[in-house]
Amino acid sequence: MFRRMLDTIPYYNAIAKRDERAKRTLPYLEAMLRAERYAILVAKEQSDILGFAISRYDDRLIWLEWLVVDSASRRKGVGSALLRKLIETAPRRRAHKVWCDTRTTNEPAKATFRKNGFREIAEVKNHWYGEDYILWEKLV
Repeated sequence: MFRRMLDTIPYYNAIAKRDERAKRTLPYLEAMLRAERYAILVAKEQSDILGFAISRYDDRLIWLEWLVVDSASRRKGVGSALLRKLIETAPRRRAHKVWCDTRTTNEPAKATFRKNGFREIAEVKNHWYGEDYILWEKLV
């Protein structure tokens, strides 16, 4: 699902897509889960995967690397449910904050983060892969 969704994201350039595809391999994801139980959260309906969140613990913070919702499941609260579950894991992970980034042009993601109580902390120009980002945080 990650690779399929990555190909459809209009906010990433070709270099970013290539590098992210190469990084997010099955062994990489398995290692994340071995290191931390809550690193990957999955929203399912029966056997269908509706979306997922990939995060990592980093010095008393949780860095949300990816929040992905299948196109057929968007605008149905799946992203918000994944964010709520991620925030719920923070105390068990000894974290006081969840933070992440979005492309400045990703309006659906920006709306989802705002709706779930995240605050914009900075806009970073010409950053990862030469693209512009907004950094977000939510204290827990």
